[in-house]
Amino acid sequence: ELFLWFHRARRDLLVIDPAHGGGPRGVFALRAPVRPNPIAVTTVALVARHGNRLIVRGLEALDGTPLIDIKPGRCPNAP
Repeated sequence: ELFLWFHRARRDLLVIDPAHGGGPRGVFALRAPVRPNPIAVTTVALVARHGNRLIVRGLEALDGTPLIDIKPGRCPNAP
């Protein structure tokens, strides 16, 4: 598991107006991509290790996204 810091994520939006209507709602009441907490967790498959470099498969992040931490996999259904 990789812990990432979504450095480009907006953290100032706590209430948004959903596309389906219904008036403004808090971000935690919707499945909105906007979240005030920019920490993301993703599970990847370790392909190879070369010294202090890890080659992984299944990472969904922008180039330059800061890596906070690496944890050993805990999910039996990991990629």
